[in-house]
Amino acid sequence: MSIRRYLTLILLSVITLVTFAAAIQGYRGSMAKATSVFDNELRSLTYVLVNIADMSTQSAAPQPDAAFVYQIWQHNRLIVSSHSELKAAISDFKNEFAEHNFLSQRWRTYGHFFESDNKWVLVAQPLNRRFELAEKMILAAVTPLILCIPLLAIIIFLLVSTGLRPLRLLSDNLRTKKADDLSPITQQHQQNELSPVLETLNQLFERLNAAFSREKRFASDAAHELRTPLSVLKIDAHNLKLELSNNSTSNANMQYLQEGIERMSHVVEQILLLNRTNPEQYQGQFKQIKTASLCQNVIASLFPQIEAKKQEIELVGQSVSILGDEFSLGILLQNLISNASKYSPEETLIRVTLKTVKQRVIIQVEDSGPGIDESEYKRVFERFYRIGGDRHDSNTPGCGLGLAISKHIAELHNATLKLSRSEQLSGLSVELILLQGQSGE
Repeated sequence: MSIRRYLTLILLSVITLVTFAAAIQGYRGSMAKATSVFDNELRSLTYVLVNIADMSTQSAAPQPDAAFVYQIWQHNRLIVSSHSELKAAISDFKNEFAEHNFLSQRWRTYGHFFESDNKWVLVAQPLNRRFELAEKMILAAVTPLILCIPLLAIIIFLLVSTGLRPLRLLSDNLRTKKADDLSPITQQHQQNELSPVLETLNQLFERLNAAFSREKRFASDAAHELRTPLSVLKIDAHNLKLELSNNSTSNANMQYLQEGIERMSHVVEQILLLNRTNPEQYQGQFKQIKTASLCQNVIASLFPQIEAKKQEIELVGQSVSILGDEFSLGILLQNLISNASKYSPEETLIRVTLKTVKQRVIIQVEDSGPGIDESEYKRVFERFYRIGGDRHDSNTPGCGLGLAISKHIAELHNATLKLSRSEQLSGLSVELILLQGQSGE
């Protein structure tokens, strides 16, 4: 539940409860006031009725809705009665207020003795009239409040919305911020309650910006500090191999040295590439790309590796346009096709297929290698994970970062990578599934 709705419901509920509590208290007060007023009327009525003198015993016709009834007694004899059915005394012969039942309802009674005339005047009034008066009074007071509750709800909702506007503006600012925008947030008409929140957020952005800057500098420095010594080491190893060309034992050792240097260079390049293609930091330049041209360029760059193993590669299917970053997608396909070549035997076939299924563009890479067990499909996308570790069955060097990088790049394009067994080539099948014409930004 939103804060705005919560505050509106809470305030409206409290106001409604207070209104009804006030109505109950008002009802009690109205009843007390009505009792006092009507009792004074009964007392005054006795003084009016006692002046009816020298009248013989008489009674009036029944009046079911009479506002009051009365009797005048003298020398224990009923001389006047307002109701023909009232023959007995309607109350005790006492100077006090009481309540009695007669004529099928409850009455408030009062008796008063006038010594000068030796008369008892007994008067009574229905209690339901008092309740009706109290109810009318409280309804007259409460009804406008009840009718105003819907209007009050709208006013409270608008006031709460206005009060929460700075919070909504802050939420909009955070939602519209780009992933690489770590600039401080500034708001006009800033409320005192939001000041600590803004200060904390801006401090967090400042720390994140500093951390990302340090990481970028690290990547740049690592690229320079690691690539240069490795390049020099490659050259020195090559020259040393030429000098020791006549010694077979030295040649074998130099071969191991060169392979180790190549593997180390590959790991360094993959680590730097992984850092550059992290979805949270990478800023790609998305544009329309033809899938066929992209695949042809990648195949051309890897053709020496494929030709060295006397393998064949074919590109089939119809080219379509996708929106993406050409550089990162090229790296993704390069990893997939390079893996297909490395883990397939010599003189085998690699197939790259382009197809479109229900507005989805699929680039499929199939090989003739041993494939991957289905239980390993999720783990191969983890960083530095290799099936069998360094003792891979193919004896092919690697660092376990290729598919992790490919997954990062796929996430940049809101795409998915699907692994399965190739039905035609019996090796691994990797499908890159993209939405046609959609980018990751």
